[in-house]
Amino acid sequence: MTLLQAREPWYRHHAGAPEAVAGASIAVARGEVVGVIGPNAAGKSTLARLCSGLLTPQQGTVSLQGEPMAKLSRRERARRVAFLPQHPPHDLSFTAREVALMGRAPHLGLWALEGPRDFERAHAGLREMDALELADRPVSQLSGGERQRVFLARAFAQEAAVLVLDEPTAALDLAHQVLLVSALRRRAREGGGALLVLHDLALAGAACDRLVLLDRGRVVAEGPPADVLRSAVLSPVYGTEVEVVANPVTGQPLVAPRIPR
Repeated sequence: MTLLQAREPWYRHHAGAPEAVAGASIAVARGEVVGVIGPNAAGKSTLARLCSGLLTPQQGTVSLQGEPMAKLSRRERARRVAFLPQHPPHDLSFTAREVALMGRAPHLGLWALEGPRDFERAHAGLREMDALELADRPVSQLSGGERQRVFLARAFAQEAAVLVLDEPTAALDLAHQVLLVSALRRRAREGGGALLVLHDLALAGAACDRLVLLDRGRVVAEGPPADVLRSAVLSPVYGTEVEVVANPVTGQPLVAPRIPR
């Protein structure tokens, strides 16, 4: 079953601007983790916002579980897709527990208060991201990596069918990157899906079932990591020579720039 599908979406941020996304189709099926990669200004974050409903394509369509995104209410959309922006707010006075609990808002009535299940899911999200010890601390007092884990906990607490995460590992240390990827893989095995915007190409190759390479708003390559993470594919797009070798233990592609000395 396809959880999320964008069919040839086009989007420009204002009249006269170049297309940020120019027909870049993408889909996420049940049980699948899909990575979006590409250089700066390739359209990755804009595509993520289109797929989460924060932006509406000027051409093309986006659907969630077979229903047009445009026909879903904001609350229903939030029940189906959880979005983590590239730069979550850092000046909130809320505690980490309160932020995680915000993920339950789509499941509550207009004036309803949180119930036992809501508190349990927020607690589970914090636990999943190793953030329980942060629960009573204001988010404004946390480090960048700690704050990222709290907002990931909020996304998990939302219990959406698909997660759209924009550079979710950027502020995380190695151990918490592994923790996040393990959590995403576990949710995929349980029938969920995820769309990840990633700059770390080695991590993308290890974490994702399929990669979509963007350049100037268009899909340049798509497929299993071993098909996309190739020097002949990456070097022209990134504008620098890269080396790709197979991990001798896992066989997953490892990508490194060729830096002259």
